[in-house]
Amino acid sequence: MRTYCLVIDDDNQKNYFEKDIKEVLRKDQIDLVPIYIETKDRIYMKSDHTGFDKSLIEKDCIKAIKEHNCSIVVSDYQIATDKDGFNGLDILNSISDEYPQLYKVLYSGGDIEKAIKKIHRSLSDKIPSDKGKLSDAQIIDAINQLKKMSCINELIKGKGYAESVIKYMRCSPLILQQTFLSQFKDDYPEMVFQSCYPPFKGWKLKAIAEEIEKRTLRGGDFQQALISQIIAYLIETNKDKDE
Repeated sequence: MRTYCLVIDDDNQKNYFEKDIKEVLRKDQIDLVPIYIETKDRIYMKSDHTGFDKSLIEKDCIKAIKEHNCSIVVSDYQIATDKDGFNGLDILNSISDEYPQLYKVLYSGGDIEKAIKKIHRSLSDKIPSDKGKLSDAQIIDAINQLKKMSCINELIKGKGYAESVIKYMRCSPLILQQTFLSQFKDDYPEMVFQSCYPPFKGWKLKAIAEEIEKRTLRGGDFQQALISQIIAYLIETNKDKDE
């Protein structure tokens, strides 16, 4: 089964990913295809050449996730220079705005304690240094920052993120969903849906797959309805066999 992993780093990760992740998962019949975003590529340079443009990196990351329906994202913490003013956590936070449930791994090849201190400072900056009462806007902002950070599933010391990726991919429920969506979008995109879930009656399977990918309420309800009907069918089938 083929699925995709977005890899965000300022260094080339191709050899490491191929040997330590892709080859290992291939033995489990999982074809995990990496999509690389090399953040110090010239295409991400600001027009005035004063550094790298965070918005361009974010745009390409969101585009890659949407086009390939990625199962997991891994990012180095230090993906730019200090003067650029952003890091891997910032990019993952932006991804969480669009894909909060997507599995995300943040790793740091340098001093992980420094990375954690920077994360702490980014939160502390949201709170005034005096002991005055926080405004509603400040409280909401701080909560939103914490919510985004809670979407980071793992924080790893060093570059060795292979173990985390392999472990997740071997037990991920998204593998099943990826297969399901692939058939809807690639194998039967023009087929019109007629039963099981009335709100989608008359929809093309590709459009239904897109609802599931966007994690809309209808998309979630449809999956639940489908699971319920499959379970009912299995129970009924086994009853017949017992008789």
